[in-house]
Amino acid sequence: MILSAVLVALLATMGQWWFFGPVTKCLVYPLTTGTLVGLFMGDPMTGMMAGANIQLIYLGWISAGGTMPSNTIVAGIFGTAMTILSGADPTMAVTFAIPFSMFGLLLNQVYMTVNAAWIHQADKFLEKGNLRGVRLMNFVPSFFMAFILYGIPAFLLVVSGSSWATDLINAVPESVISALQVVGGIMPALGIAMLLNYLGKKKLIPWFFGGFFLTVYSGLGLTAISIFSAIIALIMYLNSNDKQKQVETKKVKRLSLNKKTETVEVSQHLQDEMNANTAEIPEYKKKLSKKTLVKTWLWTTSTEACYNYERLQALGAANLMLTPIRELYDTNEERVNELKKYMVFYNSEVFTVGPIINGIACSMEEARANGENVTEKDINAVRTGLMGPVAGIGDTVMQGILFPILFGIGCSMALDGSYLGPILSFAIFEFLIFGCGYFMFMTGYKQGKTSLLKILKNGTIDRIINSFSIVGLMVVGSMAATRVTVNTPLAIKIGEGSTTIQSVLDSLAPGLIPLGITMLVWWMLKKKINTVWIIIAIFLVGIIGYYTGILGYVG
Repeated sequence: MILSAVLVALLATMGQWWFFGPVTKCLVYPLTTGTLVGLFMGDPMTGMMAGANIQLIYLGWISAGGTMPSNTIVAGIFGTAMTILSGADPTMAVTFAIPFSMFGLLLNQVYMTVNAAWIHQADKFLEKGNLRGVRLMNFVPSFFMAFILYGIPAFLLVVSGSSWATDLINAVPESVISALQVVGGIMPALGIAMLLNYLGKKKLIPWFFGGFFLTVYSGLGLTAISIFSAIIALIMYLNSNDKQKQVETKKVKRLSLNKKTETVEVSQHLQDEMNANTAEIPEYKKKLSKKTLVKTWLWTTSTEACYNYERLQALGAANLMLTPIRELYDTNEERVNELKKYMVFYNSEVFTVGPIINGIACSMEEARANGENVTEKDINAVRTGLMGPVAGIGDTVMQGILFPILFGIGCSMALDGSYLGPILSFAIFEFLIFGCGYFMFMTGYKQGKTSLLKILKNGTIDRIINSFSIVGLMVVGSMAATRVTVNTPLAIKIGEGSTTIQSVLDSLAPGLIPLGITMLVWWMLKKKINTVWIIIAIFLVGIIGYYTGILGYVG
């Protein structure tokens, strides 16, 4: 049990200490952490099932701008550990996870507040010319804070043994457990509704209903729905791309051999390419090597290692720029002066689209080191101006699209008892986040500050997001049909026989109760009702619905 407790404690620590973001980002998600907790505690199947049940609630939680609406790290790790210790059914994991999640919000606030002290210490190191000290401040103190706040409580929870948790569950009446299962059957509607609220542009909402009714009538699984929706989205994207090219095509004049002016059609894309080819490419004496660029991109993964309320990602941004600055400038004094401009407030998405800003900064820093008229204010103006749009795009792509689709499918597979659910979700997520991050960083470096502006101007991002949103909405619709697992056991007596209300509803359209509950929660979210009140309402509806015989759990 000691070894299990140590491993779970380290997992909890790494979940908060984002020293290598693309990997540790997955430790925010209960599907991943639940499976690992189960593996460490000797019951991987229960861990995976518990993590998947918890994950369904939080599919729509999006953390942006330094805010954390709910602590999914604590919910997944502590909720799963408690489920295994108590020997409870995995569907009960939700009721354990929610209180732990609320407690985790306090832990996160303490962590983000105390971390502000380390950036001031880094300022002092920088004044003394100690660049290594700046890098250490980004990693070491924040690790110990994460260990104290997250690791030690996780260790104590697991090492205390299962007897007290089992006694606690045994003391709860069976009817209460059944009522809580109904609550657990309703709770995924919250995560689904939050995603619907996030992705639900009016013109795209029909795709949600398409995914829902395609599932209830055809019986197709989530993977099949994802494949069909991806094909539909790809076709629509290609069609919209063709239309865009037609709109961008415009007439230009050229001089023919017989000196007559001819009018020809040239696409905007071709013009941009011609302009790029004719642009003068400067030859710098000081140039960043490919090795340095790759190292700098890898350092972007630790931008949030010392995340704090005061300057958010500033210390991480300074840490990653250490590598190119060391190569571009010869003296330690020059390096210190150049690094100071990165110790200011910074906050953006930093893993998928966000690395483009770091690539642009490297490009501008290279020009500055070679005597170009690029000032410190110029570099920070570009970084500050782009971090907002990039955050909007990056958080939408990663947290609002990639994660819900991949981990939604993963949850479905996990709840069917397949370990491929968490494994494939993790592997594909890592492939996409690394591939996209590397591509955007190198694009930013090669094309400079015009790269992102071109992407934003030509509407490519909007078309990609709309296409992914179609996939996301159909997946969310399918999840509403399969993961909101409640029905009604009510029956109407007619003479000597009886007719169940559920059969009447199914004759109209299967899944009307899950659909109705999801729509109700979505309506509450659109009315700006606090999610805490929605969770309380779900508990009340589930418990009252069970005891009155109106609602039952499908499981």
